[in-house]
Amino acid sequence: MKRSAELTPAEHVRRVIAQTASVWQIAPASPREVARRAPHGYVPVRIMRRIRAAAVAYGRPALAHSW
Repeated sequence: MKRSAELTPAEHVRRVIAQTASVWQIAPASPREVARRAPHGYVPVRIMRRIRAAAVAYGRPALAHSW
C-alpha cells in the first residue's frame, strides 16, 4: 500500500471512506448502487442545454459560478 503522501486525492478519499465504513461497521454498497451514482457535479447534457437556453433568453451566463 502506498504511503499517504503518495496517494492521489481520489485514492485518499476512497481510503478514508473505506476505513470509516469498516470502523462504523457500515455494509458496503452493492455494485448496482455504486453504478447508479452519478459523478459529483454531473449534469446531463439534455438538462445543461435547457439551462443554457433559459440563461441566454434571460441574458445571463448559465452556471457562471461553475467556471
